[in-house]
Amino acid sequence: MAKYHVIVNGKQYVVEVGDVTTSPIQVVVNGEPKTVTIEEVTIASAPPPSPAPPAPPPAAPAPQTKEPVPEPPSAPAPAGAVEGEVVVAPMPGKVLSVRVQVGDRVSEGDTVCTLEAMKMEMPISSTTTGTVKAVHVQPGVNVSHDDPLVTIG
Repeated sequence: MAKYHVIVNGKQYVVEVGDVTTSPIQVVVNGEPKTVTIEEVTIASAPPPSPAPPAPPPAAPAPQTKEPVPEPPSAPAPAGAVEGEVVVAPMPGKVLSVRVQVGDRVSEGDTVCTLEAMKMEMPISSTTTGTVKAVHVQPGVNVSHDDPLVTIG
């Protein structure tokens, strides 16, 4: 975590900021853990565009070629669908973030996801070294004790 001194309305805070590549971001403000969600705001600096002129009448239809339809995002793999060591939820909670994807190399002890349980955030670590074979959860999903999170082979 990176540590900063932040002054807000004349009051100084010591803020430790976690991984900023994902949202929500884990921060510690004066020793108290917090979760911060960041959303990008776009500010319009130009006046709104004027209405477009009426469109010309449509031309004769062009020959159509079939474009491939993109596949919808795949659902989490069911446990047991792939071989490897399954990292399971140590307690019931809500998945806050998943830090790995299928194909990622992980070492024993690497954080693979973060759970929120009893109003605390808990990093869940890989129990082995290998390649992520399956991700069984998505952020926002509630899990029970011993539910599979990821499979590493």
